[in-house]
Amino acid sequence: MGEDKKTSLDQQLQQQTSARGAKLNTYMLVVAVTLALVLAVSVWYALSEDAAMPSAHITSVPSAELAIPLDSAANEVLREQVQQAILTFEQQHQALLTNEQVIAFAPERQVQTKGAFEVALTAFAQGQFRQAQVYLQQADELATELSVQWQQAIDSWYQQALKALEEQRPQEARLYVDKMYALDEEDARIDTLQQQIQAFTQQQSLRRDYQGAVAERDIDKQAAVLAQLVALQPENQELQDKLNAAEESIRKRQVAQAVKEAQQALIQQDFILAEQAITQLQRLKADGDTLNLLRAQLSKQQRQLSTERTRALLVAASEQQEWQQVESLAQQYLARAPGDSTITHLLTRAKQVLAAQRALSIYTARPQRLSDSNIRAQAEAAVTKAQPYAPYSRQLANSIEELNQHLSHFSTPIAVTLLSDEQTQVRIYGGDQLGEFAQKQVMLLPGSYTLEGRRTGYVSVKYELEVSATDTPITLTIACTQRI
Repeated sequence: MGEDKKTSLDQQLQQQTSARGAKLNTYMLVVAVTLALVLAVSVWYALSEDAAMPSAHITSVPSAELAIPLDSAANEVLREQVQQAILTFEQQHQALLTNEQVIAFAPERQVQTKGAFEVALTAFAQGQFRQAQVYLQQADELATELSVQWQQAIDSWYQQALKALEEQRPQEARLYVDKMYALDEEDARIDTLQQQIQAFTQQQSLRRDYQGAVAERDIDKQAAVLAQLVALQPENQELQDKLNAAEESIRKRQVAQAVKEAQQALIQQDFILAEQAITQLQRLKADGDTLNLLRAQLSKQQRQLSTERTRALLVAASEQQEWQQVESLAQQYLARAPGDSTITHLLTRAKQVLAAQRALSIYTARPQRLSDSNIRAQAEAAVTKAQPYAPYSRQLANSIEELNQHLSHFSTPIAVTLLSDEQTQVRIYGGDQLGEFAQKQVMLLPGSYTLEGRRTGYVSVKYELEVSATDTPITLTIACTQRI
């Protein structure tokens, strides 16, 4: 594999030599003169013992040193070393030597460096590895020196641009940046310098705007401009202090405006707008006394309005005799704000009417129970108790009337005709002994009765009798007819 690499590189070098030979034919005048100078200098230094090669020219190798024979193994090692050095040189310096900005910066030095490298390639292709090694080293030194000088020139313009910015001379700094760009347009520091120049220009414009805002006494504009300046110069404490002062002035003005809006809203009983103004004051960090006072005023007016609205609703509900609604609304309101006499009175009236209605419904729901004299007495007492509240509720008045009708019904006796055989003893359970008879009329209140007949030697009989005014006339035959 190493042999393939060696052969490949040899072919590459031969191709490069052929290509460069073609280029030499194209620009023969330039390269021929350069090579002639290089060879002349090499011969001259070979004959001179004390000559010293300046860094800007190609030095020759002493012929005695180059004449030392090498065995095959050593020659192969040297060949590989030079081959690797050529590859390293191309990797490190080829971009520099083909850079148009570098060529424009030092055209003669670029030609000298490239010429030395060309000579090294030619020597390598001809198997003169020591000469190739020496010329390659000289080319590397020239390239390194060219790179250093080029970078130093760029750094010099960079430092001068920085100094111009520090001394607030942006136009001059821009000229130095242009010089940097002419040497190396890919230098990353150029963008930073251009941003600083642009920022400096922007700062000057903003400072003029700020002075104008001060003259106009436009505090909002001052704060806006100062905020931009602080963003550009965050380390400038003076600007930050001015911005803080401007923002504080704006805050105080906004607090005063919000207080005014809250007070106006309270006068107009616009509680939504008042709430919004108080929220704004809280966001603006208004003093606690102001906030507490406005909140107290809002709460008081809300309670007053709530009382008025609740009272109006209760009065309307009472007029419509909606006592269930009156009771519910009054209880809810008095739970939050007890003490209102009107609402308390309406709640009491609602409870009285509803209690009377519930008491009567016990009897109107099952009127047949009124056949019992004790229950009738209780019902009559309930009617007497409910009577004072009848004017306040049509429903209650109707219930009283209905219950009175039931009471009247169950309090009016109804004639009942009883038939017998004059030999049977008849009696009413829980009532009178009627004795023996052929026909008898008795007066009974509406309700259910049990009648019994007895006769010596006969089976006793019982009859259930339902007395109702709707079933008149009522006739019942009761006699014992079955012997024992």
